Amino acid sequence: MRASINKACLFFILLDNIFLPIDLGVDFRLNYFVMLGYIIYYFCTHRKIKLTSNEIVFLAAGTAVFIFLTVFFAVSYPLVLKQLLLITITLLFSFLLLNSYNFNIERLFKDYIDFIFLAGLLVVVQVFGVLLKMNFLVDYSYFGIDTGRIDLNAARGRFHAWFYEPSFMAYAFTPVVFISIAKLFNIGNLLSKKKAIFIITMLILTRSSIGLLGVLLSAIIISFSKYPIYRKPIFIVISIATILLSSLAMYKMPAVKMRVNETYQLFSQERVKSEEVAKTNLSTYALYSNFKISQAAIKENIFFGTGLGTYELNYDKYLFKVIPPSNWRDNFKINRQDANSLFLRMFVEMGLLGIIFMVYFIWKNRMRYNEQQSKLKENLWCINNGIFVLIILRLLRQGHYTMLGFLLMVLIFYYSKKLANSAAISHI
Repeated sequence: MRASINKACLFFILLDNIFLPIDLGVDFRLNYFVMLGYIIYYFCTHRKIKLTSNEIVFLAAGTAVFIFLTVFFAVSYPLVLKQLLLITITLLFSFLLLNSYNFNIERLFKDYIDFIFLAGLLVVVQVFGVLLKMNFLVDYSYFGIDTGRIDLNAARGRFHAWFYEPSFMAYAFTPVVFISIAKLFNIGNLLSKKKAIFIITMLILTRSSIGLLGVLLSAIIISFSKYPIYRKPIFIVISIATILLSSLAMYKMPAVKMRVNETYQLFSQERVKSEEVAKTNLSTYALYSNFKISQAAIKENIFFGTGLGTYELNYDKYLFKVIPPSNWRDNFKINRQDANSLFLRMFVEMGLLGIIFMVYFIWKNRMRYNEQQSKLKENLWCINNGIFVLIILRLLRQGHYTMLGFLLMVLIFYYSKKLANSAAISHI
């Protein structure tokens, strides 16, 4: 019973595009109710949590620093509290779920892989749905799921299962794609090679630029970890050639080529004109506009930022100052709350202090590959580095703090390194 509840709640992390008609100033998702219900269920049935004294001290110190910075530097207490409430609920849910799994990260990720495999199977169904012109096999909005423009995307050969858009599916798939590529290098045993190839193929069918970048980063990290270049210099030549050829293949895809070219044109000019903004695609405009807004906001609050959850105020303040008139600017507020990039959002809201902490956290908790490690540590390495790639992608192009179980992944990133270290000590 407990295992089934855990798996169901894990699945609802990926099903976060069912919205309820509740107006609380945020998009109220069904999985918020699931999280709150699970928190109540946990304390009624488990009644204990595993938390070390060092972790308690760290939480207390972090809370004290956060309160201090909020009181003296935040520009809006209500927005801070709103964002803090969402993060607290999501983080508590994620931590309790890990507790219920007894911090068995391998078992949790095997369940997660099953759901990713299910999403891949739905992509196959969608492909047949397009071929047979059966829209009910493609668009699942009749279940109350917001699938975005799946009808338009699928017609163009871009599939994303039940997710809102191709990039969202790419974020959900990224840790498992890393594990899949590692399996092809005979690292880890979390899934079979056939399933690994299937999952990688399904991600490619999204034709998501950020997803393809994740595949490339994963392949680079795994190949350089498995075959260190200092041992055999030939790997330098092979690696460089592979990276160049892979990058060229990605660039040749029409959707990727269009975005790369338009992004380069905007960012390479000192003064962008209205016509150039107006003719660019929506994704490139979102990236460019939020970059310019963030740039202006950071200049005024570089060290401590303007407070958690306050990016939207900066958006409203600087949009018309840094972006020339255009249809996009005048009629749409794209990524007004999340900056289209976690890095930009964190820099604006938490300042240089927040960026330094984030970089330290990533550097401190990323696992390094060791050829002599056990199969358990291999699996933990795959999970840890798969989440590392996910963090990089989210820093680049997704600014939502909690969406698609991101905080759960961050916790797993931390605990996978911790478990690997404890396993090494016990082995000694």
